[in-house]
Amino acid sequence: MQVDAGEKFTLSVPVDTAMGEWWYLTSPDPAPDVVRGLGEREQIEADEVVVGSGGGTDLFDFEAVGPGTTEIRLIRCPVGACAGGGSRGGPVAPSPVPSGSPAPDEKYRATVHTYTATVRNP
Repeated sequence: MQVDAGEKFTLSVPVDTAMGEWWYLTSPDPAPDVVRGLGEREQIEADEVVVGSGGGTDLFDFEAVGPGTTEIRLIRCPVGACAGGGSRGGPVAPSPVPSGSPAPDEKYRATVHTYTATVRNP
């Protein structure tokens, strides 16, 4: 994506909260002289009749700080697929699979999605 310095923008990704799926910003962080994170939020469309239902969108807000190009990395975490972050701090990363264990099906694996942001002078 291309944005002008000073512009705010949002990355939005679909999330299935009913299945325990979440998205997180992961390392390495975007270059702070190019893009600054403003926070994250979610929009959930749950069925009021069915408890625990719902999906929606996770939104990651950023501000273009100065000219340059940087990568923004988001990790999609199905339930139990990620470790780190939270109260322990540090980046969120895929959970290790014990040696000798079969790898989980693809839909249950953590996946990292990389977005490239180019910031131009206005």
